[in-house]
Amino acid sequence: MIATLFPPGTAPALQSPEFGLAMGLVVGRHVLGMEDLHYGFWTDDLPLDLRNLPEAQSRYTQALLADIPAGVRSVLDVGMGAGNTARQLLERGYTVDGVSPNPYLTAAARQLLGDQVTIFESRFENVETDRRYDLILFSESFLFMQPDAALAKAAALLSDGGHILICDIFRIPADGPSPIGGGKELAVFHRTMAQFPFDLVREVDISANIAPTFDLLDRAYREAIRPAYDLVMARLTANRPWLMRFVRWRFRDQLARLERKHFSGTRNAANFLRHKTYRRLLYRKRVTAAGAA
Repeated sequence: MIATLFPPGTAPALQSPEFGLAMGLVVGRHVLGMEDLHYGFWTDDLPLDLRNLPEAQSRYTQALLADIPAGVRSVLDVGMGAGNTARQLLERGYTVDGVSPNPYLTAAARQLLGDQVTIFESRFENVETDRRYDLILFSESFLFMQPDAALAKAAALLSDGGHILICDIFRIPADGPSPIGGGKELAVFHRTMAQFPFDLVREVDISANIAPTFDLLDRAYREAIRPAYDLVMARLTANRPWLMRFVRWRFRDQLARLERKHFSGTRNAANFLRHKTYRRLLYRKRVTAAGAA
């Protein structure tokens, strides 16, 4: 379990996105037996139930790996999470390295993978290696990067004719602000890709399969997390009324944002489909004259 990866009192301090991912793994493993941090891939034969989220996540990974082109032997898994996708790549016979800037998730991946995988403990843009890869995988990691820097690094680390496989959330034009954060603007992403030596092989819109995850999480927040939050706040108010009055005054804006973000019921599938799209994109690096020689 990830909670045992560091001795008591020695856990590293994490920035907000890294903290959220690590906490997601801690809770998901304990409550649901989850080994992944990405969204689920839902189909009509899989009931939308929190207990089915690990299966939906497994289906996501299966569909992702099925998109790897024939002839690929080496893979760099960027933002490898707890290492479960890398494990499955190894089981399919690929040579795998990983990139992980999150100390918690790096520790979890090392515990799972041992010395089978070299893990670069840095941001992808800062990776330094003489190795070249047949495929670089970005599974819900590209949204955290600066596209120009990430694509330049990918071009440098890929062999001629190698591939980039991106599976991620993107923004699309919509009226009004989105209650769901994250994602690059899809049209801007396509224009940026056109500036680099990559040709689009395949683009698959899987938004309809991903969107139900938001209804599932919205239900969990409203039916479980909100009641627990209210109970904790009520208990603290009863036991420490002066302190809680100060907290509610001093952090009123932060508390209002937190409650509006998670408990408003707007982070659902309908708003996801209105403001976002989820794409799986496969690109091939152009073969240069030197590479063809």
